[in-house]
Amino acid sequence: MPEPAALDPASLFDLRGRVAVVTGGSSGLGVQFAHTLAAAGADVVLAARRTEQLREVAAEIEATGRRCLTVTTDVSREADCVALVEAAVAELGDVHVLVNNAGTSRTRPAHHEQAEDFTSVIDVNLTGAYFMAQAFARHCIAAGHPGSIVNISSVLAISGGPTPQAGYSASKAGLLGLTRDLAVQWSGRKGIRVNALAPGFFASDMTGPLLEDPERTASVTGRTVLGRLGEPQELAGALLLLASDAGSYITGATLAVDGGWTLH
Repeated sequence: MPEPAALDPASLFDLRGRVAVVTGGSSGLGVQFAHTLAAAGADVVLAARRTEQLREVAAEIEATGRRCLTVTTDVSREADCVALVEAAVAELGDVHVLVNNAGTSRTRPAHHEQAEDFTSVIDVNLTGAYFMAQAFARHCIAAGHPGSIVNISSVLAISGGPTPQAGYSASKAGLLGLTRDLAVQWSGRKGIRVNALAPGFFASDMTGPLLEDPERTASVTGRTVLGRLGEPQELAGALLLLASDAGSYITGATLAVDGGWTLH
């Protein structure tokens, strides 16, 4: 039996020398993801539609000593996604990690929902993630280097939730199927791992209206095995596992970080 290889655990999660793109990087969990990647040594490219907020987050990242580029981007537009990757490569060099985090939601009973409300959510959460994955993968393939895509899904892709949001749940479930298919297509000879992170309930801009309602908050924590909401930093380990060499043999997987919500 061969001797086990000597490992430096810290080095497995080291992202120094790599460039990570984070969409939806102007607020919420996207900010936490950006700080996590920067703390692991990556230079960061932040993308979102809100330019001023992007600049504020970039200043925080740069204060840690990492380089940070901001690109105003609407991921539902394919041309914006292509331009984002081109800008990142021109400014910072090859891109190595993509965190597909841009997302939106509409909360309304399905029998009252307008068609454009449903499709607008799909356009950002699912189609936008596809456009970004395409643009990122095309660069990695052309450059001949591996990459890692982390699609940010949701526990609502796996089980029902406390509020009616059919478009959001459908888009996040579709993202899991997209993750599996792209992993099959790109993870072998292309060397691009594709995985999904499915957060449970964390305080963010998107969950703000839900968490302002004490009854709904209680219903969430009551179903969650750990009995509380998640803290944003509790996603850091899972993100780094999927983004870094620590997860080099993981592809096509969905990792739920939900305090046990999906156990019910």
